[in-house]
Amino acid sequence: MAYFLYTKSPRIEYPCTWVYKLFGKSQDAIRGAVALIAAGRHYTLKPSRSSRNNRYHCMNLELRVMSDEDRRGLSDALGAHEEILLVL
Repeated sequence: MAYFLYTKSPRIEYPCTWVYKLFGKSQDAIRGAVALIAAGRHYTLKPSRSSRNNRYHCMNLELRVMSDEDRRGLSDALGAHEEILLVL
């Protein structure tokens, strides 16, 4: 059983740079999803890791978020895209 010492969420001061870890079956598919969702925003997208058999890929998306709603909205939009399997 896990015990948590902190009951409050961390205080995040906005605007700030945020990194999302995106998992999918293809780096090209992840790139396409990010281009669609983050259109008009400046971002960097870099490969992170791939599974041993190259079936799954992880990429790091770094961009500036302006508020908690912006950060959560991007996370929700990325997670809802069919090419993105998991967002951390």
